[in-house]
Amino acid sequence: MNFTRRYVKLPIKLFNQEESLLTGVEETIDSYAMVNPMSIDVYRPSMENEGQAIHVDFRYGGSMIVYMHISDFEELLNKHQS
Repeated sequence: MNFTRRYVKLPIKLFNQEESLLTGVEETIDSYAMVNPMSIDVYRPSMENEGQAIHVDFRYGGSMIVYMHISDFEELLNKHQS
């Protein structure tokens, strides 16, 4: 098994906090995070994007907003385990 196969690719958004503080404009860039699904502790619908985002907390601290519908997220995790 390849080391990287244990990770799932999740869509996220990045933003430049320094630029936002200077200009007052929050500019985002679509990106992704490679996450070990075994490190996920809790996930729930996010208040962002009305059902199209999930708040994910990790066992060892940290959290992120994932930009996908919760049912798609669950399907991705279930397929990854098989």
